Amino acid sequence: MEKTDKLYPSGLSHSEIQVLEMIRNKRFLSIKLTIKNGEVDIIEGLERLDTGERIIDILKQHDFQNLEIKQSHGKIVCVNRTFRKKVNHS
Repeated sequence: MEKTDKLYPSGLSHSEIQVLEMIRNKRFLSIKLTIKNGEVDIIEGLERLDTGERIIDILKQHDFQNLEIKQSHGKIVCVNRTFRKKVNHS
């Protein structure tokens, strides 16, 4: 199988390094990978955000994201964000 990603001295491709960095970051509840032609094409990460942040500020942080906002007794108690990142294979 021919790899299109350039391999780094560690033997890992750029996309593999990006996935490992997200795992080591420890802020993500889950990470989902979309594979295309045997390579990582899209990375999705689900993270829990600080409920003190303004929603408008959260919306400006990523171009592609889904927000889940949970409210109890009129107050926001939980904000989960799933964002998508296309892997650059260069």
